[in-house]
Amino acid sequence: MILEGVKLMVIGMAIVYIFLLVLMVSVMLSAKLFKDSDVRAPSGPGASKKSGRDVIPVIAAAVAAYKAKHAGDG
Repeated sequence: MILEGVKLMVIGMAIVYIFLLVLMVSVMLSAKLFKDSDVRAPSGPGASKKSGRDVIPVIAAAVAAYKAKHAGDG
C-alpha cells in the first residue's frame, strides 16, 4: 500500500518536472525567436505618460472632496 503511494508520488513529480522543463524550453525558444521584434509604444487615450505634477492636483482635489463629504461622520 505504501509502495503504491510512493510510486504515484514519483510519477506525479516526474510529470510535473517534465511539464516545467517543456515550459522552460518553450519560453527560452520564444525569447530567442521574438528577440528582434519591434516593441511599439501604446497608443490611444491615456497612453502618453504624464508627469506626477499633473496628477497631484487631481489627487488633492479628490481628497478635499472626500473630506468635505465626510466631515461630520466623526
